[in-house]
Amino acid sequence: MRKPIAFFPKLPLLPSFNLIRSAVYDIILTKGKKLKINAKVACNSTSTPQESGRFACFLTSHIGRCFAFVETGVMKKRRFIEAVIGCTLFCLAAPIYAITPRLHVDGNKIKDPNGNVVTLRGIDMMDLGVTQDWYGGATAMIDRITNKSDSQGNSPGWYPKIIRINITPPDSVSGWPHPFSPDNNDLYNLLRTVVNYCKTKDMYAIIDWHYIANTYDHVASTSQFWTYMAQRFANDDHVFFELFNESINTNMGDDTKNWLSVRNDMQTWINIVRTYAPDNIILVGGPSWDTTIGPAASYPLVGDDIVMVSHIYPSHWKAGNPSWYTNNITACAAVYPIIMTEWGFSQSGSPDPNDMLNGTITGYGQPLMNFREQYGISNTAWVASYDWGPPMFWTDWTLRIGEGEMGGFVKDKLYEKKDANQPVGVATDRRPIAYITSPTDSDQFKAGDSIVIDANAYDREGFVTKVEFYQGSTKLGEDTTAPYTLTWNNIPVGKYDLYVRATDNNGLTKTSPDVRITAYSGEATGFILREWWTEIAGTAVNNMTSDINYPFDPNGRELIKTLEGPVYWSNADNQGTRIRGYVYPPADGNYTFWIASDDSSQLLLSTDADPCHAVQIAYVSGWTGQYEWTKYPSQTSSPKALLAGHKYYIEVLHKQGGGGNLIAVAWQGPGITQQVIDGIYMSPYLYNFKDYVTFASQWLKTNCSRTNAWCSGADRDRDGNVQIDDLMAFAQWWLLDTN
Repeated sequence: MRKPIAFFPKLPLLPSFNLIRSAVYDIILTKGKKLKINAKVACNSTSTPQESGRFACFLTSHIGRCFAFVETGVMKKRRFIEAVIGCTLFCLAAPIYAITPRLHVDGNKIKDPNGNVVTLRGIDMMDLGVTQDWYGGATAMIDRITNKSDSQGNSPGWYPKIIRINITPPDSVSGWPHPFSPDNNDLYNLLRTVVNYCKTKDMYAIIDWHYIANTYDHVASTSQFWTYMAQRFANDDHVFFELFNESINTNMGDDTKNWLSVRNDMQTWINIVRTYAPDNIILVGGPSWDTTIGPAASYPLVGDDIVMVSHIYPSHWKAGNPSWYTNNITACAAVYPIIMTEWGFSQSGSPDPNDMLNGTITGYGQPLMNFREQYGISNTAWVASYDWGPPMFWTDWTLRIGEGEMGGFVKDKLYEKKDANQPVGVATDRRPIAYITSPTDSDQFKAGDSIVIDANAYDREGFVTKVEFYQGSTKLGEDTTAPYTLTWNNIPVGKYDLYVRATDNNGLTKTSPDVRITAYSGEATGFILREWWTEIAGTAVNNMTSDINYPFDPNGRELIKTLEGPVYWSNADNQGTRIRGYVYPPADGNYTFWIASDDSSQLLLSTDADPCHAVQIAYVSGWTGQYEWTKYPSQTSSPKALLAGHKYYIEVLHKQGGGGNLIAVAWQGPGITQQVIDGIYMSPYLYNFKDYVTFASQWLKTNCSRTNAWCSGADRDRDGNVQIDDLMAFAQWWLLDTN
């Protein structure tokens, strides 16, 4: 006996008419076969509902939303066709809505496609693999916390709108089932099933990468995780990405510096996610276990659709002065929407009154809820478990209820707020996805090379009509057919931000994240050598060059990316600096050099790569301000004729007495405006066998004495004479210290 068709006012999201028509035809053209509806199989077998599969999933998974059509047993083709066509025509004639439309961030609010402010309320799960293998299964857990017939507590059932799915990194635990690995799809297959199941339950899903650690200790593993996951869940409108569960990062000096440390790593992961998933909401926590989020208001992240994360437990609240925690939240909430992805309490699970999880409804649960609702903060309660704390259940999976328990409180409040600020969205067209696959960020090239830029672009509703390639604001070209590629010939010296812009058949566009590449001049490597000597009094360069430790025993060495030293430096007073290496002109022509320093300095340039040919071309005998190039006439060199493709030895000597400290060298030439010399034009002076030869030739001089600046350094054993033992000492230093 076939039950009658019943219509309901709330309708699921439908694809375009053409997709529906195609799906109906697919069903009609099942020649002579008897058909049976199986909602679970139809939806779970389609990981990303598209084309006719999208409508098949709609037909089966939303029975009772747009229509209810139940057939006990088997139904013949003709009767099934009548039902499908009837339901299709009705749905097309009515407004089309999504139960979980893709949400977005507008200012400091989460909104649905209609612009309505949305507040999501839900529950956290334990680790996904652990839940699956050790706690009865992940979908069974979801059934438990979405059971609308569960009368425990003071509400008739469970009404979460969002589920947080915990993925514990394998390097944080040992032996847990279904660990993440980019080399197999075991975890992904389980996660895909659970994410799809959330969709059938009309819920959003958070994929939570559940580290509790310093972000900087796990940049590579977290980058690997989001590179893998972002591209696989980019098309799931109901999926959020929580980048890093709880950041510690408490050792940088103060709250702002701690946040900047976290922000640096979060930005890396945001850029990775946005390469593959331009529209999913991203959740970002702060340092101190997600309690220090206030500085994000003044030092924001770069990107769209970002929501900040807060975690607040009873120990934070019941200390009698929760203002530090709430002030962080309210400051951040002025700029970002916030979701509290962990909160909870249990006196039976944490009987010690001083335990951070020990709390009550009146002392913590209700006032925290009032605070969240006041600021429109979404939340997920931690945790659906009987032995992870704070627990919602007893070991028999009955609910913990009472003044000191969160289980009944969470369930009742989800019911109370089940219709408050919930999403309603019309079906909308989405922008295409585009990103560069080659070159990758930080790739290096030689000026004059030709590089091939490859891009991937696709559209989820239609098709891509063109992909345009850009360097900064300059369009390099475009491609209208996949695979999308462009060759940039004879790349000039410089640092470039490459990106692509894809356009779909409806005129919607999407710009990819930037890829930064560098093209070096000649044999430049991006660095030059800086050495320094400390505890040398005086402000004149010869105070350094006459010191017993100069030139072979500096107190330190480093490679620097521009031809300038640090301005604020702990060893600034009574120190001397030598910067030396090679410069590679990008074109033939005349180049002018400038030097600025505090205190005195000298700039030497060779006519070729040989340091022995270097002569002074500019100097400062007093002091200057930073980048103050014209205080003294001696700061500016005469024009120097240099050739492209050649390398020229360059050396800077600098002596600082007390007070301010700085040293910088600029140049100007063909195609180059006055600027500090960048590493793209330089390579460092490296100690090699030529140093030994130079020393030996100088050692042969019979008039070497400590009154001679060079020989002062050559006197390795400090006995006042340059002899064979000094040559031996140099050889040992050269072999052991410089190679």
